Amino acid sequence: MFLRVLSVLLVCLLSHGVSHISEAATSYVRDNYKNIQDAINNAAPNDTIIVRDGEYAENIVISKPVTVKSEHGSDKTVIRASKPSEPVILVAGVSKVTVSGFTVSDSSVAGIYLNNAANIELRDNKAVNNRHGIFLDSSGNNILAHNYTAYNKLAGIYLDSSHNNTLEKNEASLNKEKGIFLNSSNNNNIVDNIANRNEWNGITLWVSNNNKVEKNEVMRNTYSIILSGSTGNIVNDNSTWTNLYVILPILLIYIGIVLFFIQRKIFILIYRES
Repeated sequence: MFLRVLSVLLVCLLSHGVSHISEAATSYVRDNYKNIQDAINNAAPNDTIIVRDGEYAENIVISKPVTVKSEHGSDKTVIRASKPSEPVILVAGVSKVTVSGFTVSDSSVAGIYLNNAANIELRDNKAVNNRHGIFLDSSGNNILAHNYTAYNKLAGIYLDSSHNNTLEKNEASLNKEKGIFLNSSNNNNIVDNIANRNEWNGITLWVSNNNKVEKNEVMRNTYSIILSGSTGNIVNDNSTWTNLYVILPILLIYIGIVLFFIQRKIFILIYRES
């Protein structure tokens, strides 16, 4: 009887220890660690890292499944590239990572760069003043939602050889070239996004097939939605308005004024001769 009770107690203790070991931990940057990269390096898989408010000068590399999020959102937590030649946040060769609630800037590569990454969630981030805002390279089955990309030198959101991703309720506006650009990227869902006032195209599909582009607002770009070398795409129920519609009324008014003065000059000459 004693041995049976002892064995039951040992089993309970061991099971409690295993569950305790497998339980994900939460750490805080500025409390437990001085910078974000140290917290990531010391995290176990599936841990959560919460970043306190403030500005950070770092280039962050994530290569394990963790959640990294700010405490109070992107307006309160800014990460600037300490090395502009590298992405501000690089997620590489990993699955099941969440990055949420940061403003990332000052990279000559990208604010957030996914390289061969899958099942990544990027939510509620701002990527401004980079080469590209958010760049997906050979990365699939990811979710980009409620991100804001603006004032980047090339594209707000760029997908290269990246398939089966969902882009929903993001904004890619005021970028120097394109808002959302897909290159050789198939089976992506581009739904309910905003791509306004980019200097070139709002949404571009370049050699990209079987994508769904629906319910997006694409206003006041040079061109709204462009498809080139792309087949099998569904483009439906988007709100588009190019800069042509802004320039055309002004041009017509100008032409009307010129014609008025020409007509007036002709009438004056006719009446003088008579």
